[in-house]
Amino acid sequence: MNSDAAKEILSAYRSSDRDGADPIFHEALQQMESDSELKKWFEEQHDLDGAIRQKLASIEPPPDLQAKILAQIRGQKVRRFALPQVWLAAAACLVVGGIALFYSNRQTGPDRFQEFKTDALAMVSAQGGPALDLRTPDLTETQNYLRDHQAPCDDELPARLKSMETEGCRAFVWKQYPASLTCFRLPNGLLLHLVVIHRDAMGNANIPVGIKSVGDWHVMFQQKDGMLMMWATQAPMDQLKQMVVKLGWEGVHGLTQADEL
Repeated sequence: MNSDAAKEILSAYRSSDRDGADPIFHEALQQMESDSELKKWFEEQHDLDGAIRQKLASIEPPPDLQAKILAQIRGQKVRRFALPQVWLAAAACLVVGGIALFYSNRQTGPDRFQEFKTDALAMVSAQGGPALDLRTPDLTETQNYLRDHQAPCDDELPARLKSMETEGCRAFVWKQYPASLTCFRLPNGLLLHLVVIHRDAMGNANIPVGIKSVGDWHVMFQQKDGMLMMWATQAPMDQLKQMVVKLGWEGVHGLTQADEL
């Protein structure tokens, strides 16, 4: 893993008590310890996140907030009086809840997609390979397993891809959306990972087309039948482009001719 890939993964890191023991971040944290610039960036981001959380926690509504709101509605003058503590607590919850809703809505767009891409890459780039529920070279077995576990999968893969052996598969949940991972064995010994999730999980985010490079990884996305499919591999870019042509992926909705971005 290089520093660019580690930065992608660490951008989703929250705190040591929440994510410190998560194996998804283990390799990225190790890379950070050997890269002073990456460590400086991470510490700055961590300090900024902490400052934002502290600011949000310090927000308190004014004591006469409810009176002002009611007076505005009724067209009356505001009479200053002290609200009961329970009302103050309710008002504070509304303010904080509104802020949380704002950030939640923001995450249905580009931020949501970036978080998904980061989490998916962290999963497949885990040291020793991704954790799989089922290990088998048989694609039919992987698809049957995913269906049995209510995980989305692509039943209309190109014939050439169906003839490849698999490493196995995994059914998981991302942000309350069921998702799946299937790993194909390429002739050069590397893996081609397919992550499938419902398109609704990305909200209104625009999904990029073509092949993108993220550190040592090359990724591309397809949209089909209400699903979002993310393909990821560390195979050389030229080999991946040749595979795209051989498998006829140019004609699939949501994927144009492969270009390095």
